[in-house]
Amino acid sequence: MPAVTTLMGREETDGRRYPLWLERIFLLAALGVFIVYAPSVHAAVEQPILATFLAYVVYPLVLLAIVELLGRMVQSLHASKL
Repeated sequence: MPAVTTLMGREETDGRRYPLWLERIFLLAALGVFIVYAPSVHAAVEQPILATFLAYVVYPLVLLAIVELLGRMVQSLHASKL
């Protein structure tokens, strides 16, 4: 297989295969954590509108951000070392 070159003339090599299944497990785990703990987050705040917003908007976004960070950490471990 010929080496792939970029517009800048660099040669790129493939790194190890990224384990996409691991990121899917992270996402399913975050979904499970959300289902189990969203009522607790909702109950922790006394203001009803704010509690709903935090439990069902902010909390899942924070979990999704954590999953994304974990995926990027795994990806950096599997990247080619140039």
